[in-house]
Amino acid sequence: MRPNVYRVHGMMQSYFTRKMTGYLDYKGIPWLFRRFPGVSPEAMAAGFPGGVPAVETPAGAFMWDSTAMIHHLELRFPEPAVLPPDPVQRFLCYVVEDAADEWLYRPAVGTRWYCPENAAVGGVELARDIAVKMPVSCDQAHAAVGAHVRSSCAALGVTADTIQLWVDDVLRPWMRVLGAHLARRPYLFGDRPSLADFALFGGNAAHFVNDPLCRRWVEEDGPAVVEHTHRLLEPEDQEFGPWDDPSCVSDTLIAVLAELGKRYLPWVSRACVDGVADVVFANGTCVRVCATDFLRDARATLLARYVEHRSERVDAVLEQARILPFFADHIGLAGSIPDVREPPRPALNRPFPPAEG
Repeated sequence: MRPNVYRVHGMMQSYFTRKMTGYLDYKGIPWLFRRFPGVSPEAMAAGFPGGVPAVETPAGAFMWDSTAMIHHLELRFPEPAVLPPDPVQRFLCYVVEDAADEWLYRPAVGTRWYCPENAAVGGVELARDIAVKMPVSCDQAHAAVGAHVRSSCAALGVTADTIQLWVDDVLRPWMRVLGAHLARRPYLFGDRPSLADFALFGGNAAHFVNDPLCRRWVEEDGPAVVEHTHRLLEPEDQEFGPWDDPSCVSDTLIAVLAELGKRYLPWVSRACVDGVADVVFANGTCVRVCATDFLRDARATLLARYVEHRSERVDAVLEQARILPFFADHIGLAGSIPDVREPPRPALNRPFPPAEG
């Protein structure tokens, strides 16, 4: 075994696997890819709850949860930092990362498994990785993982009946505002990538820029998103610069934040109070989606970061984007900021279960 190497146990067309590998590549942290169908005796012995990827440290310890792992690795490998030093930019970075992880993941899964053209490419690529460690053919793996994921999609709010709403009202509008922002700068907060850039890269590299139907939408709606993905695929050949001037928040970044205020923030702020809330689409369709324990915990952590970073400047930006109440009115639900000094192993980081029956 090669010493001092992290081993990423995941799948290359996996949203959060690519978030981690993009980060590791940018940081220059040595790593090896290990194809992983979601279970292994070693990971299970460490208490792994099932949310891919798991990462094995050079010392042989397992850890999981992409956000927590990146924060842990930032303590060990502080440069180049992926968290902006300015408190306004840093909190906005957390807001976008949260949306990438907890919101955009939903249309990513839905467009892969409810759009046959995508399933025939991204789904098969995923199945190939699974078949490496499972005694099944690629076709068998593809059929099994497709059936399993589609069975769990209703809990995400995504079904065959609603996927077009997610595409028209969530995914494509998001790519338009994100593309407009990235057309003016290489990364979200300037000339270097942030934590939020890697969260978006994970979904784009694994799904939206990979799967053919989604790729055509992104090329039409936000071609700069494709360029952003390509830059982070091969960061070693680039020259990175400074963060943006924190005193000037661009109109395009305000538009990115405002897009989250249309459906995601109204839903998540209510669902994490009541346990369930409607995602309201433009045509009036309402889809009731429950908040998982993991989502409530993530929301509580984001609110804790809001409390930590709150200032007149932060609130002014959130007010300009018309999303301030989704934070200021909910500080009573703020949790604690996780301690990531040791390799993180959060118990709630588990996949959505398939529907019963």
